[in-house]
Amino acid sequence: MVITIEIIMIIVLLVVAFWQASLIYAQVLGAPSVYANKDAILEACKLAGLKKGQTLLDLGCGDGRSLIIASKEFGAFGIGIERSPYCYLKSKLNVYLSGQKNIKILYGDIQKYDDEVKKADVIYVYLLNSVLAKIENWLFATIGNKTKIVSLAFKFPNYKPKEIIRVKNLRRITNLALYSKKY
Repeated sequence: MVITIEIIMIIVLLVVAFWQASLIYAQVLGAPSVYANKDAILEACKLAGLKKGQTLLDLGCGDGRSLIIASKEFGAFGIGIERSPYCYLKSKLNVYLSGQKNIKILYGDIQKYDDEVKKADVIYVYLLNSVLAKIENWLFATIGNKTKIVSLAFKFPNYKPKEIIRVKNLRRITNLALYSKKY
């Protein structure tokens, strides 16, 4: 059987259509796919005091790079939750290609993963203010007393960060905020 140029073009078009539809789906739900750079992720892990053996949970993990960096650079376990089908598959592939065995990627709405949130030592978010406002009450009610949340560029509306540092991300200087549960 000979694969013709038409069949190859159809396959390419289907992949591109899936990719675009997945990104539009994520955008409509309020979480566009934008990837942080390595230095901003490293600073987030440092700000949270991430240590070997701890668990970093990335809500909206995109391509999985934060999990890979946390695993390689800090010896952390990683859990990513992603609701964009394309980003979910991309993060699974990136984790596989990285060779990191202590990372798992979950698919779906982040608010359906209470157990993972309760177990996390550090939660990393790079989500829009509107998304943070939607999940704020649920997230802070669900996390453990010692869990730290690090938010890149955006802030929760009702919680004040314990610390804010300035970092470079995507050729801009932006805030990196550290939160914890009020008690």
